[in-house]
Amino acid sequence: MIFSLNLTHEITYKEEEINFSSIDDMAIGCETCFCYHFYFEDVFLKTDLIWSGTRKPLTKKEKEIIESGFPPLPRDDEHLFIPVGKYSLLQTIPVDDKSKLIRSILPFTSKKQEGKLYVRFVKENVLECVMQLFFPE
Repeated sequence: MIFSLNLTHEITYKEEEINFSSIDDMAIGCETCFCYHFYFEDVFLKTDLIWSGTRKPLTKKEKEIIESGFPPLPRDDEHLFIPVGKYSLLQTIPVDDKSKLIRSILPFTSKKQEGKLYVRFVKENVLECVMQLFFPE
């Protein structure tokens, strides 16, 4: 199911070179994000990686701030971000390679010939990791 998301605060990440095979090894509460530029070359969907980054779990103090309705505190080492804005969001099971990612995003690219895509992985617990696809509207 696709949701409409109005992101009111940036989600920030520390720049780090990541690959899909390391997603399962993330610690609980950690996130990984890839920012891609997608476009069509002939009839083939292509993606170019713009950046990749990670985010450590929220501290107890950060959770309290967010739960109180305030924006999260900026972290000194996190300079990459998913910007504030309106997105189409799909949450699904993670893929383990780029070719499977292409198949996952293909249905959403019919509206645009090119654009940005944010692929966010969140390790929720020992057994579960989710993948979220953010398509700017």
